[in-house]
Amino acid sequence: MSTQSHYENHLAAFYAWMSGNFEAKQQEQQDWFSSRGVLPQGNKTAIDLGAGHGLQSVSLAKLGFTVFAVDFNQHLLSELNARAKGLPIRTVLADLKNVPQYATEAELITCMGDTLTHLDSVETVQGLIGKWYELLPAGGRLALSFRDLTEELFGEQRFIPVRADDQRIHTCFLEYYPGYVRVYDQLLEKVNGEWIQKVSSYQKLRMGTGLVKEMLTAAGFRVQHHDVIARMQYILAEK
Repeated sequence: MSTQSHYENHLAAFYAWMSGNFEAKQQEQQDWFSSRGVLPQGNKTAIDLGAGHGLQSVSLAKLGFTVFAVDFNQHLLSELNARAKGLPIRTVLADLKNVPQYATEAELITCMGDTLTHLDSVETVQGLIGKWYELLPAGGRLALSFRDLTEELFGEQRFIPVRADDQRIHTCFLEYYPGYVRVYDQLLEKVNGEWIQKVSSYQKLRMGTGLVKEMLTAAGFRVQHHDVIARMQYILAEK
């Protein structure tokens, strides 16, 4: 199943629940942006790619940006819209690989929450980084976050509990292949007193942090900051 189909047919329906408390997670993102000086300076416009249900978009809007929130899933964008009332956020239903669908003058582009690893190849990532560089003005910045999946897990380590409550249990299972990981999202959901299992899978790129930095440098960016937070790689680069 493609990443888009996986979200449309399975993951989007419980993505917000899976992610945990929105206010707490959103504040974590906002704190990272502000601590790294990601504040409006130029035209005050940001493009948030793979915006999901709005953790980064809401954070940027609260910091003073006008945000174009781009995602390929309407369910997630509808949840974002519900959270964005009163904030300068415009949702755009588009595939981030189709740059003309969301191209606009912006001083900041973000692609966070593991969105990069959802792409189909390292070459696609490299090509997009080049196009994002062209979109940004001198001094414009690109913020990325993703999981470095290059280190393989073995045996029972491949079973990852994500979240559980009285009504739902979500577990991921990982299968490693050269260049990618197949991620199985297993959801157990209680319906009329009975537990119902739903399983779907999709691929994620195994893309090392060093390689991403090399691609940024090759495109013309200068890496300003690199942080590791809860096993996620955060990179901020400047044109």
